[in-house]
Amino acid sequence: MLKRISKYIGFLLLFYTILCLATPFNTTLRNRSIKNQINYLSGILDKGYDDSIQNRYPEGKLFSNALLALSTIEFCGNNGIVENKYVEIIDNCIKRIQSKKTLETFNPNIQPQYGIFYNGWSNFVYSTYQKSPLFEQSAIQEEVRKESIAITERITQTLKDSIRILDSYIAAQWPADNLIAMISFSNDSLRQNWLDGLVDASEHPDRMIFHSTSDKSEVRGSSSALITYSLQEIGYKNIDAYNEILRDNFVDEFLGVELVKENQNGSNESDYDSGPVVFGYGASATIMNIKTQASLHSSKAKFTYAAMNFISAPIHCFETKYYLFKQEPMFDLFMLWSSVEL
Repeated sequence: MLKRISKYIGFLLLFYTILCLATPFNTTLRNRSIKNQINYLSGILDKGYDDSIQNRYPEGKLFSNALLALSTIEFCGNNGIVENKYVEIIDNCIKRIQSKKTLETFNPNIQPQYGIFYNGWSNFVYSTYQKSPLFEQSAIQEEVRKESIAITERITQTLKDSIRILDSYIAAQWPADNLIAMISFSNDSLRQNWLDGLVDASEHPDRMIFHSTSDKSEVRGSSSALITYSLQEIGYKNIDAYNEILRDNFVDEFLGVELVKENQNGSNESDYDSGPVVFGYGASATIMNIKTQASLHSSKAKFTYAAMNFISAPIHCFETKYYLFKQEPMFDLFMLWSSVEL
């Protein structure tokens, strides 16, 4: 009897492993995974879990809603889905982004007002949404258009007299936040000058865009992966060469799986942005790089996602999917945002 039970358990574990590893390579499994993740994450954010995320991360409320909205828009666009269910999910995310509670996190007295992190990620959502067929069914079209115009005006006025790296907080600037804002910016000439100034300011030996203005020679894996993705979205002409520099400095490959160092020296130094760092490899950097490489049509992205999908113990239950026994929803959000790019 015990031998039979062990055999069944072994079979189930093998089946579970195969499903986890096959998910990115099979359209049906991948779409099922994404739909179930959207169901789970929208459910917990609707219940206020973004406030709990805010208590753990400095911009958690805004960031979690932005990632869910962007992922939902991209997934629906890739599959020609125009359903009220997904429109409502996106609208709810935007309402939370525009809420007074979210704005309280950001300083209204800096330029641009509330800082470039808030303006950049918010307008990335708004501009992406407005290009989607889903937007035609939105109940908050006017609010989205109005706020997008306001953000564009804020940034334009701030850069009117001096093209520079804009503050996320008072006297604190992160290039990645500026690049996210550039994705949504409609003034091509001003955006190009803004980008040129950012690239030219680098003091890194390989001319990589730095992590923060506190040290223009320091680069980090998590921010570099996001920066490279942003450059791809903007249409940066040297994106392939830049991606190779990223890979040379940060990426190690093991059996097709690409792990990304958080620090160039391979140390385990970490913070909120990096997530856990194990043997020098960062969780945020590795997952963000899945999306980055997928956007550049690298086949390695699916192998890396398959590995991360397996080791993170995904559970599918009642049309929901969650990782790590529901202990780290920000991980779920990054995995979702990466998976829709595959």
